[in-house]
Amino acid sequence: MGKASSDIRYNPEAGPEAYSNPMAHTRLATYTEMGKEKYGPDWDPSANPIDGDIVMRMGGGKKHGRYALGDSTLDPATTPTLSQIRAGSANPDIRQAPTAAHVLVQTLQVISVYSSLVYFYTALLCILTV
Repeated sequence: MGKASSDIRYNPEAGPEAYSNPMAHTRLATYTEMGKEKYGPDWDPSANPIDGDIVMRMGGGKKHGRYALGDSTLDPATTPTLSQIRAGSANPDIRQAPTAAHVLVQTLQVISVYSSLVYFYTALLCILTV
């Protein structure tokens, strides 16, 4: 089996609803944020190869033997382990990858706020038109 490839481009303005898996947006947004912290604000993730160091830091290592992003595109021989990252840095910024449940709760909170606003404006409109 060969390396994975896709013609899909990450659009930071598109929300999680633009993806079939809401976790994809969260992972891509975290990867982009950490890449800009490491390489500068003009860094473009689609113009550079996947950085294994960032992937390890953003996902808290390999969970269940898989990278958080680009699992089939990263070479384990050249991607640092969490132990190597911790040993080589005074302040290793290693984050825990959000779980699917965490992303779902965030999505439901946004939907709840949106629904509350719709209800409020509908009630306000009813009051003003009476």
